[in-house]
Amino acid sequence: MKPRELSREDCESLLSKERYGRLALSLDDVPYIVPMSYVYSGSKIYLHSRGNGRKVETVSKNPRVCFEVDHLERIRWLSVIVMGKAELFSDSNAKKKMFDAFVGKDLKGHGGKQFELEELERMEMTIWEIEIEEMTGREGMW
Repeated sequence: MKPRELSREDCESLLSKERYGRLALSLDDVPYIVPMSYVYSGSKIYLHSRGNGRKVETVSKNPRVCFEVDHLERIRWLSVIVMGKAELFSDSNAKKKMFDAFVGKDLKGHGGKQFELEELERMEMTIWEIEIEEMTGREGMW
């Protein structure tokens, strides 16, 4: 089967079902890619990471990102690539919004626990919100 383009609805369906993807960043013509858990909610992709590090440093200087998700079933594959801009947050409301999205999707992240605002305030965490500018997807067979 020759690969075919996925519709916007099929792309969103795959983004909604999967839990892990690959975040691609670039700084000074040096690419960097890392696997991350995520949730797709309200037409945005939400990620979280611990405090600072290479990812945060890179996106602070270049917010343009690419995010890829795929799914393999025996001989069939599907893949979605998103291009957009990432914004970083560390406030309790952003943390709550992201955790609520994880729990709302029944993804069982952090044991599916609902956190109180006071608990979120103490967590050293950076919330990533990716505003999607372009989304493409394909499917095919091996």
